[in-house]
Amino acid sequence: MAEVAVKRAPAPAPLDLVEAFINTRDLESGADELASTSGLRSWLVDRQLIKTGESVSERDRRQAIRLREALRRSALANNSAAAEVRTVRELNQLAHDARLVVAFTDNGSARLDPSVPGVDAGLSRILAAVFVAMLTGRWTRLKGCGNDTCQWAFYDASKNRSGRWCEMADCGNDAKGRAYRARRRAAVRARASSRQS
Repeated sequence: MAEVAVKRAPAPAPLDLVEAFINTRDLESGADELASTSGLRSWLVDRQLIKTGESVSERDRRQAIRLREALRRSALANNSAAAEVRTVRELNQLAHDARLVVAFTDNGSARLDPSVPGVDAGLSRILAAVFVAMLTGRWTRLKGCGNDTCQWAFYDASKNRSGRWCEMADCGNDAKGRAYRARRRAAVRARASSRQS
């Protein structure tokens, strides 16, 4: 599979895991790292979310895609409006299935750990990263590109959190150009309509 270009600096940990997970599907090129069970296994193993020998089923792959696309919709909502009711329901169901529990470390800190094995544990760790990002206030900085054909997840590091596109030079200019052309067409139609009246 071709290497996907990085469009901005990655999000800080652990949100970088969520960003990378959402970006396993590139809408523009059609590349999807989770297109097969072996692709999902490789992605999870590479990030130490499952052990090398873990089995990965088609059900696991479908569950991973459900999570990825719900997180994509949530990141898109961070760029524009509140999350859709269906996205919230889906994330709540996935979080329920994740069975995360509070665990304490030797140094006295707490973390969320999955109480399920295998791929479900790996996906649970992604949800735990979302939770941590929400606690730290970073979650709303993970956005989906405002270009409908892109939707690449990116971390908005701007001071005022005003980033809308993964890359201004690419998607931002495209979106602004489309908006300009649409306004021009509307103005031409309005002038033509007023002349006919």
